[in-house]
Amino acid sequence: MAEVKILENWGREAELRKKWMKIWDRLGARILKFPKWMQVIILEDVNTAIENRVATMEMINHAKGRRV
Repeated sequence: MAEVKILENWGREAELRKKWMKIWDRLGARILKFPKWMQVIILEDVNTAIENRVATMEMINHAKGRRV
């Protein structure tokens, strides 16, 4: 049974990777139309936003783990 779970997760991860790639392809095409200095600002903003979101979700996940 554990082997089946591993394969299910792999399929889920593959789908999420595809989704991420589509998002970045779409955003990347738009971002590349800007001058280099604007691209740098946008990428820094995106990185900050993602880092903050991941940190928040990790804190929530950690807090839920302690309550269980």
